[in-house]
Amino acid sequence: MNELEIESLLFKQVEKPKHFLMLKITNVFQNRYRINIYTETEEDNLMKKKIAASYFCHHHPGKLEIIPERDKKPEKKKNSHIL
Repeated sequence: MNELEIESLLFKQVEKPKHFLMLKITNVFQNRYRINIYTETEEDNLMKKKIAASYFCHHHPGKLEIIPERDKKPEKKKNSHIL
């Protein structure tokens, strides 16, 4: 795995967030990766680090496919009346 290539391919598809700190690229299996994008901000005189975005990707030489999350089931209506 070439992390620099994966990072470059990712940021061609998504915008680098404001206050970008780093990427963590984890091999899940074969050539599929979980990529977490971390940001760092100051709040109340403390530096806070958080995951700003996370992607599941399939890497091919020269190509990175971001696999979209599966749609969640629709929420049930709250005040539905049974007739």
